[in-house]
Amino acid sequence: MPKKKKETGMQDTNFEMQAAVSRKTVIMREAIKLFLSQGYCNTSLQQIAEKSGASTSLIIYYFGTKKAIAAAYLGNKMEALQALVTNFVNIRSNPELFCSSFVYLYQSVMSSPKLYKFYHESIDEGIYRDFFFTDENELNACDLILVKRQAQIPLKLHAFYSHYLMPSIELAAWLSAKGEIPGEEMFDIPFRALMGMLSVSKEETDNYCSQTKKLVAQIISDHPEIMEP
Repeated sequence: MPKKKKETGMQDTNFEMQAAVSRKTVIMREAIKLFLSQGYCNTSLQQIAEKSGASTSLIIYYFGTKKAIAAAYLGNKMEALQALVTNFVNIRSNPELFCSSFVYLYQSVMSSPKLYKFYHESIDEGIYRDFFFTDENELNACDLILVKRQAQIPLKLHAFYSHYLMPSIELAAWLSAKGEIPGEEMFDIPFRALMGMLSVSKEETDNYCSQTKKLVAQIISDHPEIMEP
């Protein structure tokens, strides 16, 4: 009897966890719809609550702030794109191609007609800075490149290049576009900057960038849904 009660309790807990995930998904989905249709700045938590059928207090419980919802969406999008690149490139054996491909794919997706205005707002409202300028202990292609290339940089500074330098270059490209979509020729600049800092030859860098364009085109062709919100 106690065992049955324990199993029932575990089932109830699992159901509650699944229900919570489902509610969070609905909240995020409706929030993104509002961000895209009327703008991030013009959307309130109350509007998100009305559209999602959740209370404002529940939204605050799950996410805390409107900015956190937007950041969570960007995080989910990034994870999905990383998974697609992983299907084609091993991050450990070829961190250069992985890094170049992911950076190019991510910006290509954010440049889609339905997403680029939201992405600009995420930059203007500081979401980009909060999201990218963080030092997280995770497997990072940039870190692997620095180690592989035996960069004469103290390990404690690796995060500066992976979490600050490359995102800053991407940020500058988007800011220079002044609300429009940056030209595709800008998408590989962050990677080229890293390769330049490591004194990698132009020929080798061009080769990675050429492979990247073909790979990203294939990924988008095989998975056109990634260009959608």
